[in-house]
Amino acid sequence: MNAEKQLLLLRHAKSEWSGEPVIDLERPLSARGREDAPRMGRWIAANDCVPEVAVVSPSARTLETLELLCAELPAPPEIIRERGLYHGGAAQIRAAAAAHLARSSRVLVLAHNPGMEAALLEYCPDTPPFADGKLMPTCALAVIDLNSGRAARGNLRKLLRPSSL
Repeated sequence: MNAEKQLLLLRHAKSEWSGEPVIDLERPLSARGREDAPRMGRWIAANDCVPEVAVVSPSARTLETLELLCAELPAPPEIIRERGLYHGGAAQIRAAAAAHLARSSRVLVLAHNPGMEAALLEYCPDTPPFADGKLMPTCALAVIDLNSGRAARGNLRKLLRPSSL
């Protein structure tokens, strides 16, 4: 089955929790996060999943994840900062995806939990968690094939996390 559209849901890479307290919106990536984001970018490039558009939360950790990921892609996507994705729920994530899938065939949405997990389960209700019970740990990527007649639901093509690469 060939999908007409493809949605990539990516949770931001691991953020830094030690050191000086910072405002949540400004929290940067940890050393592990700075390693994981490029790894996921290489997988996206190698598996022909390069997005045309990336819709991203305005937080420092999501923007840094995107920057490191894009450095590994053959061509950068159009980047759109979407304030509603900062701690937005499934409804905000799905609305952002739908708005950009209307004009693009492959869209990446990069945001936060619990919204990412909720959105994934709305698109693909039977998605099993990883062996540790987590569904969308940091820097996890879900690749979802969407057909125009079933845009509310999708077929999960791949769910992976950096440690599996």
